[in-house]
Amino acid sequence: MGTENNPAVVLGMYETGLAVGRSLGKEGVNVLGFDHTRKIGFYSRHVRAAICPHPIEREDDFIKFLVETARACSSKPVLFITADEYLGPVSRKRKLLQEYFLMNLPNEDIVESIADKFKQFRLAVDAGIPVPQTLVVSEMNDVCKIRAADLSFPAFIKGVEVTAWRKHFGGHVKGFVINNMEELVRTSEGVFRYGIPALIQELIPGPDTQHFKSSFYVSREGEILLAFGLQKIRQQPVGFGFGCVVQSIEYPELLALGRQFFERIGYRGVGSAEFKLDHRDMKLKLIELNPRYWQQNGLAEKCGMNFPFMNYRDLTAGMPQPILHYKCGVKWINVQADFDSFREYRRRRELSFIQWVRSWRGEKMYSDLALNDPVPGLHAMLTVLPKATKFIIRRLLRVCR
Repeated sequence: MGTENNPAVVLGMYETGLAVGRSLGKEGVNVLGFDHTRKIGFYSRHVRAAICPHPIEREDDFIKFLVETARACSSKPVLFITADEYLGPVSRKRKLLQEYFLMNLPNEDIVESIADKFKQFRLAVDAGIPVPQTLVVSEMNDVCKIRAADLSFPAFIKGVEVTAWRKHFGGHVKGFVINNMEELVRTSEGVFRYGIPALIQELIPGPDTQHFKSSFYVSREGEILLAFGLQKIRQQPVGFGFGCVVQSIEYPELLALGRQFFERIGYRGVGSAEFKLDHRDMKLKLIELNPRYWQQNGLAEKCGMNFPFMNYRDLTAGMPQPILHYKCGVKWINVQADFDSFREYRRRRELSFIQWVRSWRGEKMYSDLALNDPVPGLHAMLTVLPKATKFIIRRLLRVCR
């Protein structure tokens, strides 16, 4: 049991939730973790984890489960959301859940707007945030009306609503690159087969290292208590995935633009805005806003900004002081995903094995491996080692020929 009175309930036990649980557990908070499938956070010594009903497929059962969990606690739990599928149901039932949980979420209109990529686009435009050229299409008639002059190629087509997209294309397929009108028509037909409205967005040129993320925690009173910036070094999948290697950076323009966005829309709670630097006009342009904990939140904690515990203190102790500085140049690495990313870069002849190894130099942390909480990392290694071993053996055989 932790030394804090209010337990924490963390929804989502992938490595995002694992990092949240670790950040809270180190501070003596009793952490309860839930997911609808068994994930890596279940192996952490900082978390008491259990299976919960699927939040989308069994929403009523899921909400009932949360209420029963809270009723079993001696004091109100603090709620943390680390995966998209939990956000919608909690936001929709927030009036009920606020009777049983302490939570700090963006208001319901903002959550709804962010879940819809086109509404999110409009939200950014209204807040004066630079965005890529964007079109929304719901059926083939919309696509047929698009002229070549209306859209810059290459472009990127993705689902308007994240959950529906992931149901049919999976979590690792963010969207599809389209290079001309013929590919646009062909790809749109494949997307509309599932009845998914789509967003067609200008593709900002440049490498993965031009992707940046600004993350904030905004108190219930609207004060920004934490502001953290990171830069992607590599993504998986390459070009359109999550940051499998990132580093903390000092980038005042990034934080200023993120701050402007969060303040102008009246945001509350934790969130992160991803931007890509467009070298054509030297502007940071919004890629997406995520209204929950982001995957590399453990990096902020290592650099001196413990977002989950600040969130916790804001809801339990009240009025914590802002933290203004964090350590820069620290890397966060997801070993398994970065191995896959490296292989893709290597196929493109953009990264050698030696360059890949050297890119890990410097102060770093890993997405799952931690000396004071080793079991999640050891479990992850069981899936990484066979693939890595085969690769190393092939490399050695090639050298010995």
